[in-house]
Amino acid sequence: MTKQSGSNTPNSFSLLVLGVAGGAGHIYNGSCSSSFVILKNDQPICLVDLGLGVTRTLSSYGYTLPDTLIITHNHTDHAGELPVVLRVEAAQDRLLNIVAAAPVSERLQQHRMAEHAELFQPAELANWLTAQVETPIPLTDGLDISFHAAKHSELCYGFVIYRDGTPLIGYTGDSGYCAELYETVADCRVSIFDARPKGNPWHAGLDEVAPFLTEQTYIIGHDLDAEQTPTDSQLLKPGQLITIPESD
Repeated sequence: MTKQSGSNTPNSFSLLVLGVAGGAGHIYNGSCSSSFVILKNDQPICLVDLGLGVTRTLSSYGYTLPDTLIITHNHTDHAGELPVVLRVEAAQDRLLNIVAAAPVSERLQQHRMAEHAELFQPAELANWLTAQVETPIPLTDGLDISFHAAKHSELCYGFVIYRDGTPLIGYTGDSGYCAELYETVADCRVSIFDARPKGNPWHAGLDEVAPFLTEQTYIIGHDLDAEQTPTDSQLLKPGQLITIPESD
């Protein structure tokens, strides 16, 4: 794999999809967990979720881990590599910035990082940038982020990323049907929804998110075969590059 090329406009932003797999995808099939990296002028500035297979997949595109990571929740396919990555980077005198909603940050530090508890405290291995729900905080490179509650089997929060008050990127994280979250995410220039062919309380169905879809809306569908997905589908595929529109 090679580095992707987005817009040549100064300070342009884009998304590179690293993976779309669910919890069993990497363990049974070797697929990369659901994750995407935010690029500014084709350079990674922020990684969204660090499930199994993400670090290696990012490297396969010729990129290194950016300083800032967003974690939506503590499921393995969204945070499974976090303890190892933070330990390795800290050993090289590099503390990554872990951005999460306050309830998720607490859970990550208490449970996900427990494997290091006898040697290190979480604050020794990362900078934990916690955000109160629906309260924007600085993210990186002139961007801000706010987190919004999702409906999932684990505490999960979607988010909106802003530049100068303009909502650029919205992501539901894993979520069952949640109209309030959908309306917030759909207001962004690029929106990503979690959906499955058949919905359940923890993952919305494709029919449930359909009323909120626009031309700049995309879907992560863990149970859908990317090889058989039509080229004009809004279903995300690994390696897909999405340019963030400069204006509405």
